[in-house]
Amino acid sequence: MQQEVSAATNNQSQKRQIPTLFFHGFGGTVHSMDYLIDQSQADGFATRTLTIFVSPKGKLSFDGRWPKSAKNPEIQILFGNNHESDYHQTAKWINSIVKMLHRKYGVTRFNAVAHSWGNNAVMYYLEKYSDNKDQPQIDSLVNIAAPMQVLNHNIYRRNDWRYSPQLTKDFRSYMAPDSVIHKLHIRELNIMGQLSMKDHFDKAVPVSSAKSLKKVFKGPHQTYEARLFTGHRAEHSALTRRNPRVLHDIESFLWERNK
Repeated sequence: MQQEVSAATNNQSQKRQIPTLFFHGFGGTVHSMDYLIDQSQADGFATRTLTIFVSPKGKLSFDGRWPKSAKNPEIQILFGNNHESDYHQTAKWINSIVKMLHRKYGVTRFNAVAHSWGNNAVMYYLEKYSDNKDQPQIDSLVNIAAPMQVLNHNIYRRNDWRYSPQLTKDFRSYMAPDSVIHKLHIRELNIMGQLSMKDHFDKAVPVSSAKSLKKVFKGPHQTYEARLFTGHRAEHSALTRRNPRVLHDIESFLWERNK
C-alpha cells in the first residue's frame, strides 16, 4: 500500500471529527470489517477514509484520504501478521497507530470497534498505554465477540495464548479499582452472539466470556451497554459480516447522538 499523507494532514490546528478505528480479530482480513465500514457510509452515518496497514515488523503504511470535511471518519486497521496470538505485541502496534494519527492528523480522541481477538489487544492497549496525558484518549468502544476469559480447548485449538494464565492475569488487572481502564471517560457497547438457546456461544466465544466485560466498565465516568444476538447471524464471523441488526446498533451507539 502507498503512504499518502498530504500537507493538510500536518496542520493539527484544523479540527477533524472523532475517527473510529476498526480492528479485526485472529486471522482477520480486509473483508472482516468491510461490511460495517462500507454500510455505515452507505447509510449516511460515516465516511471511509484511511486504511492503515501494519507490517509484521510493525511498520505503518497509509492508504486513502482523510479530508477535513469527512463525516464521522472510519479508519480500517489491517495487520500483516494476522495470526499474532500475543495481544501484548498487537497493543504496541495500536499504540504506534494512535501516536501516528495524533502527529499527522491532530487526533486527540478516537472510537474503536474490535472483533474477537482484536478486543484483547484493544483492552490491553487501554490499560497499558492510555494513562499517558499526551496520548489520544478513547471516547467510545464497541466490543464484538470478545474472548476475555480463558476458553474451552474444544472450541479454540489453534494457539496456547487462548488458554494462557496471562489472559486471566490481564483481565483481573482491568477489573481492579485502581486500573487505568477504570479511570477512563468511556462509553462501551458489548455485542455478543449466541447460536441458539441451547448453545451458549457464537461457535467460538462463550457468552459468559464476552459478558464478563460488564465487570470492567464500572468507573465513575463510564457507561456500559450490552446486546445479545441469537440465531445463525449471531455466529462469530457473521456478527461483523452479515448482521444488519448489529450494524444498526453500532451506528446508533456511535453516531446517532451526533446527528
